[in-house]
This record gives sequence, C-alpha cells and structure tokens, in this order.
Amino acid sequence: MVAVTVLLVLAIGAYVGQRALEAKESLERAREQLQTFRAALGDPSEDLPALYGVLQASSAEAVQRTDSPVWSLAEHVPWAGPNLTAFRQTTELVDEVVRQGIGPLATAANGVSVESLKPRDGGVDLAPLAELAPAVVEVDDAVQSANATAKAIDTRHVVHQLAGPIHELRAQLDELAPVTAQLRTVVPLLGPMLGGDGDRRYLLMFQNNAEERASGGNPASLAMLKVTDGKLALGRQVSSSDFPHPYDTSPYAPKGRGNTDWGVVYTEHASAYLTNITMTPDFPTTARMARAMWRKEFGGRVDGVISLDPVALSYLLRATGPIELADGTEIDASNAVPFLLHDVYARYPDAGTQDKVFASAARSVFAAISSGKGDPRLYLDQLEPMMAEQRLKMWSNHPEEQAVLIGSPLGTMLPADNQRATVLGVYNNDDATSKMSYFMDERVSVVVSTCAATPTYTVTATVVNTLRADQVGTLPEYVRAHQQRIPSGGDRQWVQLFGPVGARLTSVAVDGKPVVWGTNLRAKANTNPKATGVADRRPAVRGTMYGRPVGTVSVTLGPASEKTVTAVFTGSPKDSRSVEVSHTPKVRAVPVEITEATCR
Repeated sequence: MVAVTVLLVLAIGAYVGQRALEAKESLERAREQLQTFRAALGDPSEDLPALYGVLQASSAEAVQRTDSPVWSLAEHVPWAGPNLTAFRQTTELVDEVVRQGIGPLATAANGVSVESLKPRDGGVDLAPLAELAPAVVEVDDAVQSANATAKAIDTRHVVHQLAGPIHELRAQLDELAPVTAQLRTVVPLLGPMLGGDGDRRYLLMFQNNAEERASGGNPASLAMLKVTDGKLALGRQVSSSDFPHPYDTSPYAPKGRGNTDWGVVYTEHASAYLTNITMTPDFPTTARMARAMWRKEFGGRVDGVISLDPVALSYLLRATGPIELADGTEIDASNAVPFLLHDVYARYPDAGTQDKVFASAARSVFAAISSGKGDPRLYLDQLEPMMAEQRLKMWSNHPEEQAVLIGSPLGTMLPADNQRATVLGVYNNDDATSKMSYFMDERVSVVVSTCAATPTYTVTATVVNTLRADQVGTLPEYVRAHQQRIPSGGDRQWVQLFGPVGARLTSVAVDGKPVVWGTNLRAKANTNPKATGVADRRPAVRGTMYGRPVGTVSVTLGPASEKTVTAVFTGSPKDSRSVEVSHTPKVRAVPVEITEATCR
C-alpha cells in the first residue's frame, strides 16, 4: 500500500510538474506576444484582432494547463500547495486582462493610426476617439479587477522564483491602474471638448516668465481658440494693454472656500489687473478672473482657459521643428526661450511691436500644430515635461470636465489634501514691473522631521540673481527695474511659501533674520509699523489660502546676489510620508532637494 501511495504521489508530482512547465511556456509566449501587440498599436497595416487571437490562445492555454482535478488536489499538498495556487491564480489573472482588456482594444484600435489622431487640415478627426472611448472603459475595468486580484494572491509561502514575478506583476498593475482610470474619464470627454457636441471657445493665455508670477508669469498675451467638430481656428488675439489698468471694480473677485484671506495676502491688485491674475497658484481662480475680464471687454462665451509659457512652446517646437515669425526670425526649441523672454526687448524697444512679435509666435506655433506638422508621438513626449513642470494648465466651465481636470496636474498646482502626497508650495511674484525675472534662478530644499508625533517641514528657498555686474550696462531699458530702492541690474519680488493642508506656519526668516508680520500686503492698510519690509512699503503678511498656511515676504536683490527665505511648518500625523514641492515654473529648472532629518 505504501508503495502504491508513493507511486501515486510521484505520478501526481510528475503530472503537475509537466503541466506547470507547459503553463510557464504559454505565459512566456503570451508576454512576447503582448509586446508585439503593443508595438503594433497605431500601425494601420497591422491586423490587431489576429495578433490578439494568437495572444489570447497562449493565455487560455496557460489557464487550461492549471485547470484540472489533479492540479486542484495538489494545491492541498503542504509546501507545494501555496505555490501551485499562486501560479494558477496568476495564469487566470493574465488571461482575464487579455480577454477583457486587450480584446476590446484590439477591435476598437484596429486600423487606427497614430497619424489619424493628429491634427490635419486645421482639425482633428473625432471618429477614432469615439471608437476608442468604450474600449478604454473595458480596459480599465480589466486592469482594476486584475490589480485587486493580484493584491489578493498569497505569496507568504511561495518560493522566490515565483514570488518575484508576481510582485513585479503587482507593481506593473499598480502603475497602470491610475493611468487607465484617468484615460477612462478623459477619453470620453475629448470629443465634447473638441467640439463634437457643439462648438467650444477656449481662452489661450501665454504667461511671460520674464516677469514672474506664482503660476508662471505675466499673462500679457491672450487669444481665443474656436473648436467646432474637431476643427481648430485661432480668433481674436489681444495683449494686456487691451484691458483696463486697473479695473474700478474687478469683474471677478475671488471669494468662497480657500479665498477668505485674499484681501490680506494678495489685495485687490491681483484681481483688478489682468497682468496680476496669475499671482495665485490656484489656477481655477486665475481662470475665472481671466474669463470674467475677457467677457467684460469682448463678450461671447468662454468654455475654458488654457495656459502655457514660452518654455512649453519650446517643447512643442521639438515636435513641430523650426517656425518663422512675421518679422522673419526663425525660432526653434533651442532659441525660442531666450528670444521671446529677453532678446525681443533689445531688438524692439516699443511695447506695441513686442506684442506683435508675441502674437506672431502664437499664430505660427498654432498653425504648425493645427496643420499636423511633426510626429504625433513627439507631441505626446512633450506633454510629460509640460505637465510635470506645471507649464500647461487648463480649466473648464463645464463641471463634469472640470471635475476631471482638478484631479490632474493640468488642473491646479496645489492639491486639495495631503492624501496622495504632502505638497508644499514655493512661489515668486515679480514686484519690479520689469523683465528681470529672466535672470532669476532659485534653489529649494525641504527638511522633513518625523522625530516627533507631529511632523515639521523646513522649507528653504534661495533666490539668485544670475546677472553679473559687468552685464548691467547691456540691459535694454524695457528689461530694467525702475522703481526706487532697487539697485541697477537688480530685482524685487514677493516670495510665497505654502504649507501642507491643515498645517501651521511656525516661523519665517530672511537670510536668518526672523520675519515680523504685518497685517496687510497693502502698505496703507498695514497697521504694524514694525513689520518686515515696511521701509520698502512691502510689509510681510501671512494668512490661510486653500486650507493652507501661507507666508509672503518681499526680497530685493542686486546683481550677482541671492536672498534666502526659510519657513517652518508644523503638519499633522496624518500627512502623507511622500513629500513634494510645487514651485513657480521659471525660465530655467529649479533644483529641489528633500531630505529626512536625523533623529537623536
């Protein structure tokens, strides 16, 4: 009897071992076939359903090899059982993703080329988007289900040769799940946003980083983009000189949740001048002010606001290639930023001529994009740095679209809570009515201390004037700061530091000297004669904006000098351990260093 039992066990082991080896080979084939399928997406010459059929046959075969009474019996054997169970669950998971996710995608994307998704003849063909939208929903369903299933696979008693690939699969699904979830919400909205359900009107705002504002720069140039059934048309183009300076009554006064301290931290100057509406990092507030001002001056409907800066334009030029402006100047990805943010002021001292150059740049880039110039893959490549550096922003007046935007990097610079990450803000607002921000760099560092139950965040922002003393004489008059108490070749700006949601601002210092707070950014409304900055009529202030503590101080820099502002915030034990910094998109990259304090 013992001999029979041993033979039976050996037979079962041999049978299951052979089936496992065959299933492993099927999974490996499926992985290779999946790579082939992914590479074929966007190529209309490829037969996606046929490729899917081969892939699905391999994933189904892997499931078949692990689906038998003998295999089920072997799953109850000590040691071997947990490994067999985990392996079977993995084959089923892969097959589920293939059948429920790849299958619908193969049908919807068959014959759709990457080229068909790019603008052509002044517009975008909406038909491929309409076909892809239902498939994207099914793909997301499959990925979310597989992600949950993968997390439920018990690998505690699984050998590392199997546990390793399972953990790798979990990591891939964890990374993929938020992407497909975002696509699920975004893709169905693209048709309506591109005028598929009726024409749309978007206000394009071009922020000039040479005169810094919190969200980028002075929005000195605007244009109306008209979209009808995918067809793009650039309408009226204007400059800041076409708006009152200032408005007697702001067309939109920031109010409501998050803006209760607006009058203290920003004053009416930020809502009464078009050039100042970007002083806040809260893009929905900026967009509402821009929309209200445009409608007051020019009327008409404004469905949304889209903002970008010359650095973002230079990224787009990587895709379009060089473009020629109305004055004959050719700009490309390498020279667009210095030309648009500095050289133009030396070449054309007249502000009106400068505005025409900026308008010409906008028209030329728009014409290149709307005509389909360049590889669409290159455009997609540029979206990542534009959003990561917060140079591309969008707000929609349609609630269902805005709900999607506000949860993405496009929608706002500071998130509404600390759940995904604890985000601190470091922002710069030029206060010299100049174009000297072109020379201003910044370094940011954060020291996070979790030594106590309540975390603290020490944020240091060092503003650097990179202009050398021997360069001062070469500055165009239009670029220079002409206000009192600003040295020649110098600049003055407000530095704003935002803490986490629900945190407390403990202290702020400038070059090591503690800040004494005033009561209002407007010098006439300030009631504390000892406030830091009173001598320059720039009293430091603090308040609460968007549920976050914020401190604002004025700094003045001469050529080749720097100023350091340090703020300490006390957070909450519930803050995310992942810490990030949002900062003003400047002409050049801002290095950010985040370190953990050493506990004694």
